[in-house]
Amino acid sequence: MNICFWGVGGVGGYYGSLISKYFNETEKGNTYFIARGKHKDAIVEQGLLLKKEGGKEELLIKPHQCTDTVDGLPICDIVVVSVKGYDLKNVTKEIDKIVNENSIILPLLNGADIYDRMRQHLKKGYILPACLYLGTHIESPGVIFQQGGSCQISIGKDPQYPEFYPEKLMDLFKKANVLIKFFEDVNIEIWTKYIFIASFALVTATYNKTIGEVANDENLAILIKDIMREIESIANILKIKLPSNIVETSFSKANQFSFETKTSFQRDVETKGKQSEWDLFGGTVIRYAEKFNISVNNTKETLDKLLKNFDAFKKYNNESKNEKS
Repeated sequence: MNICFWGVGGVGGYYGSLISKYFNETEKGNTYFIARGKHKDAIVEQGLLLKKEGGKEELLIKPHQCTDTVDGLPICDIVVVSVKGYDLKNVTKEIDKIVNENSIILPLLNGADIYDRMRQHLKKGYILPACLYLGTHIESPGVIFQQGGSCQISIGKDPQYPEFYPEKLMDLFKKANVLIKFFEDVNIEIWTKYIFIASFALVTATYNKTIGEVANDENLAILIKDIMREIESIANILKIKLPSNIVETSFSKANQFSFETKTSFQRDVETKGKQSEWDLFGGTVIRYAEKFNISVNNTKETLDKLLKNFDAFKKYNNESKNEKS
């Protein structure tokens, strides 16, 4: 069996390590990693080190191959995709080169419309909608640090092939000690997570405040809940059966994080600016609203403010460079 992990940052690196360990012990398959830059170089030279549960357990593995291109890779039985949303379109087009009609594609990204984004550019194989809760990041090139999160992957049916059950994927992941669960309607899991992550991502990044600061700010807490209600209204139109108290329970999840916790989107905005997943969290909501002719003013105004902040930051940087020159 050949399995490719396209993107071996925190998420891909965590699950890629577990699958590689199983294959290295059993010789029942090969893992292929697609990574970039210094991270790729470190994996090629010394392997990938996974620090599980805050470093309580360390696992050093070597994939069959680590590369930054699909050239030369075989057709893969499974492709696990864990890239940033802004890379997804181009990556999906490249995936077409290493899959056939029997391949399983498992996207592990934040977002509510990942399946639609991928299926638009990839006609072959089975794409399984999924979501997960995993606290992990690249600590340094070649090193993945994991702490927190249930680590479970929740997957569901490919809407285009509702009779297909991914038996070989489920069997492999369970044997490799990956927590995974199949849902008849995984959209409930996906949208439950999306309501929380999209609202807190947008507000924390726009106002540059931590999860704790936002949750304890009266006005921003109201804004968070208003955005959650707008996303809930879209889910209702899509006939996704969310709990009636989804806004309250989603907001209360903020208590599970330390006061100083930043969302990953907020960290990306700080380091990458406009090349972040703003379209995944804000653009998706706005497009759904336009399609269904409903109002999502709180989401739109927050996203507009965020994008203006990008432009102001870019202008400030350019002016600073001109002054120095």
